[in-house]
Amino acid sequence: MKPLISVIIPVYQVEPYLRRAVDSVLNQTYRNLDIILVDDGSTDRCPKICDEYAASEARVRVVHKENGGLSDARNAGLDVAGGDYIAFLDSDDYYAPGFIEVLYDALIKHNAQVAQCSYVETGPGAALGDPKDLFEEATKNYFGGISREVVCSKQELLENQYDTICEDATYYIVAWNKLYDARLWKEIRYPKGRIHEDEATTYKIFDQCEKGVYVRIPLYAYFSSAGSITRDKFKVKRLDWMAALTDRIAYFEQKGYVRPMIAALRARADGSIKYYYPLVRHVKDCGKQKKMLKGFVREALNSKAGSPEERAEFLSARVKTGYRIFLTSPQMYRKMLKKMQARAEK
Repeated sequence: MKPLISVIIPVYQVEPYLRRAVDSVLNQTYRNLDIILVDDGSTDRCPKICDEYAASEARVRVVHKENGGLSDARNAGLDVAGGDYIAFLDSDDYYAPGFIEVLYDALIKHNAQVAQCSYVETGPGAALGDPKDLFEEATKNYFGGISREVVCSKQELLENQYDTICEDATYYIVAWNKLYDARLWKEIRYPKGRIHEDEATTYKIFDQCEKGVYVRIPLYAYFSSAGSITRDKFKVKRLDWMAALTDRIAYFEQKGYVRPMIAALRARADGSIKYYYPLVRHVKDCGKQKKMLKGFVREALNSKAGSPEERAEFLSARVKTGYRIFLTSPQMYRKMLKKMQARAEK
């Protein structure tokens, strides 16, 4: 029999989408699954739906708990998971039928500890409707030897989380497009109460890997709703991303990982500038947060990490000039940026 794979699905207030998510796992072409539904204190019909699935399907079990957020729900699933491999599914998203089979095959073929795929965005406003045909073609191409797999060393996994290094950085960061060797989670859990929990965790998983593989085909449907936690009106909670990057910088510095550390400094500075403007627009009495974001930009500007050549790769003279302008006058920086974008569009 093939190894048991645990699929952890955090569930909270997703009654319209829950059955679609669970059915997409039950209908996987890979059958030996341990499906863990973590009811995170839902007040709609989700708890009842979860129990119905557990009563009718031997592969499904339910954990009911008080509401603690996405990270806490994932952790509760990890605590009871019995599989040799772990996968996550957000309960308003869904898998392609071949998601598990393809990623498991890629893991075994390349003797890797983590495998990941790309995803497609669905939901209100998304250009793509039902990706069924796309999923079918992607799976067919993989087993037909047409798709391309990118095999990565530990260092490449760590570095490919940054847009300045890899155009597919998002696929490396997120938690739910992956199949993991369960041993990677022995000592690691998600930070409770934070958003951007992937940013705070994935690099620690990668640091344990000898090898990873990226299957460059879409096998996951990411549902983008109007009320998404990462897309609604700006709140200070969004700055959890900065905290995750700060932890990552300290981690890389301790480990002596110079290139990922400098890339993280650049990512935090760029993110600080990006978040500065909606922060000022939407949050009153944000002087402390403004000072913090400017401090992150200043830290990248003045960094002496690595060699001059390594710093120049991520923090070029042009980038540093932009940082200086921003620190002097955020309004002037924004005007210059808009002019540059307008020229680029012509």
